Amino acid sequence: MDSILYKKASQAADWLLPKKCLVCCNVNPNRDHPCCDECYQTLPFQRNCCQQCGQALAANQDYCGRCIESPPHFDTCFCPFEYESPISEQICALKYNQHPELAKSVAQLLAREIKKFAIELPEALIPVPLHISRLRGRGFNQSTLIARELGKLLQLPVRTNVVAKHRATQAQARQTLKQRKKNLRNSFKLKKDLRLQRVAIVDDVVTTGSTTGEIAKILKKNGVDYVQVWGVAHTL
Repeated sequence: MDSILYKKASQAADWLLPKKCLVCCNVNPNRDHPCCDECYQTLPFQRNCCQQCGQALAANQDYCGRCIESPPHFDTCFCPFEYESPISEQICALKYNQHPELAKSVAQLLAREIKKFAIELPEALIPVPLHISRLRGRGFNQSTLIARELGKLLQLPVRTNVVAKHRATQAQARQTLKQRKKNLRNSFKLKKDLRLQRVAIVDDVVTTGSTTGEIAKILKKNGVDYVQVWGVAHTL
């Protein structure tokens, strides 16, 4: 369902629209990312963040207090951008305004930063799954679309049939970290044996890491040794 909708929208955009900068909409000469050189420099890059959870840090340190005291189940998190304009606008348009074709653009930006910082590549990508009720309502899973584009750009397999969200949960936008963890507990399950040692969980936005942490816990209980989290943006 999500792949058919995305494929049609992406093909229409490629054939009918000239390649324009994602931000200023002027003609974009770059082939490896969707922004012109000037707009690329103005993107909300993460400057200093925790090496494990990706949370922005005020001080020049490697890990936040939360990860030192109670580290998440995943080993590291890479989110190159803060969840600020224009990145936040593109992600919102992708998720809520029925623009699945934007998955290609944000994946290009993420892939560029992964290459720039020489992030160690996993054996496979696992997108954060949606519950079937949310998937039917939206028509696609934005994390799956981003992961598929990322897989093409980095030549990595994408495993969409490994983890499922079998229990619907409440919206988490206004929940505390403790509430999020309780809300997500036992909401994911492993569908099949993964037989991989190093994977990256792919999401559009990482906030507290509760969702990806719950998935990482399941993966590690079933033999995965090293779990990365890759997101386009991290909230402050």
